[in-house]
Amino acid sequence: MARGAGARGSGFRLTALESFSGGLNLRSDQFNLAPNESPDLLNVVVDPRGGVRMRDGVDRRNTTALSADVKGMWGFHTGSGTNAVMVNYGTKVAHSTSANFTDLTGITARTAGSRVYGMTMNDVAYGVSYDKPSFRWNGSAAADLGTTFDGTTGNFPQAQYVEFWNNFAWAAHTYEGSTAHKSRVRWSNANEPEKWGEEGSASPDSDYVDIDLGEHGDYITGMAAFGDRLLVFKTNSTYAIFGYDSDSFQVQLQSASVGMIPLSSPAVTPNGVFFWSAEEGVYLYNGQQFVYLFSKLQPAIDDGRITFSNPPQLAWGDNKLFVSLDWTVSGVTSRRTLIYDPTIGESGAWTMTDIDAGPMLAYRPPNERASVLAGCVANTGCVVDVEDEQNRNSDRYTGSTETHIASHFVTPWLTGNDPITKKRWGKPRFITLAQDTITMPVQVYKNYDKSSQTTTFDVNVTGRTSDSLWNTAKWNDADPTSDYYAAWDAISRDLVADVVRLPTLGTALSISLKVNGPSTNNHWEVNAMAFTYNPRRLR
Repeated sequence: MARGAGARGSGFRLTALESFSGGLNLRSDQFNLAPNESPDLLNVVVDPRGGVRMRDGVDRRNTTALSADVKGMWGFHTGSGTNAVMVNYGTKVAHSTSANFTDLTGITARTAGSRVYGMTMNDVAYGVSYDKPSFRWNGSAAADLGTTFDGTTGNFPQAQYVEFWNNFAWAAHTYEGSTAHKSRVRWSNANEPEKWGEEGSASPDSDYVDIDLGEHGDYITGMAAFGDRLLVFKTNSTYAIFGYDSDSFQVQLQSASVGMIPLSSPAVTPNGVFFWSAEEGVYLYNGQQFVYLFSKLQPAIDDGRITFSNPPQLAWGDNKLFVSLDWTVSGVTSRRTLIYDPTIGESGAWTMTDIDAGPMLAYRPPNERASVLAGCVANTGCVVDVEDEQNRNSDRYTGSTETHIASHFVTPWLTGNDPITKKRWGKPRFITLAQDTITMPVQVYKNYDKSSQTTTFDVNVTGRTSDSLWNTAKWNDADPTSDYYAAWDAISRDLVADVVRLPTLGTALSISLKVNGPSTNNHWEVNAMAFTYNPRRLR
């Protein structure tokens, strides 16, 4: 929150930024920003208690990169305790239990560049990739599956999407006998994912539904199991399937105007299902309504910074939503990852990172640490853990190579509650935290002009090596039973705060500061900023 002075008078006044928890807001009208929001930030995390700090680094899962980009990811978990990450890349499908990946053998090669969607049911992994036979892998052997829907075993539809819900396997956007059924959803026999249709029936191939075939030209773009319903997304609409067997399954329209972008990935969470709709942004379906969450970042869609050559991908981890997408500036496209924390404030807070992430997976082995994994785009063949609790001060994508994390945070315009009166700005103070001695460059902008900074200065923070606590070192007496015995301990260095006094900012209607992280691989944090100013009278 920002604090300002009262009525105009003589002497210096104080305005302070004591919270940055509003996160990123890209509105073009910067006067509408809340005091705790930022118009520009990168690779920082906002704390619910107010501070802003550099994010932790990502770390690679596989030290040996795969030969092509990962296109699809899913988890494989069995009752006996086997946990693996499944991916497809190039023409291959591979698995990893801890580090490097091993290719599956015995299945048809995938079309290069296509995406495999997968699920686990009855301790068997199943994968679909639309134009190639679906396959199974039980942890040791893999095989293609047939496409007969008469209740006989060993079959699975060719489809673009697959999901496990209510003890059935579900396949959508199917490809049957060289014919695309883009609005079709099929379901297996109960608890038998390799049996589809009723054996011996006069019409065995009847366990499917074509959802609003041809309605507005849209088609199925994904599925998500959500409690008592299976959500089926189309390009411009969303449906839910309810029921418990073939005789009771029914389709209900949830929205005729909100759908999901093709080949994206919805994220099922305790809050609801997050998904990316068309060229609009992120929505949340909470079981009752669709809530739009992207209004603060929508200008990046409108002005073409967010582009759609590759679909956005979503995953949920550490009570936050991760969204990877294409980011285009001056004709150059790279991958960026947005992070949304719904627990901060009334509407949550967004931050932006340059984490290289394409498809993402919320990987949750039973009784183990949950994480968010991603297949890289620029770092070909690498899979990384993107969740921001790695305690790393650099990114590691390939082998042992460390990549510096360039970070910054820009304040909103500070006006002292008076946007049109010139002020003489004094010496600001920062409350900072740092593990080591660092230098953080600061750029100063004035008078609502972000085209170029007017001045720069450095924030120099001196690292601490120890501070006094009880119970480790002693003085005056070597006898620990003595009444004069005392001890010392080293406090955790990143908990030591400094109040840094900075140079005078000069005269301006308004000021905005861009705080850059150090050029060295060190963490930094700013918890508050205080600014003094003396307003001049209007003439």
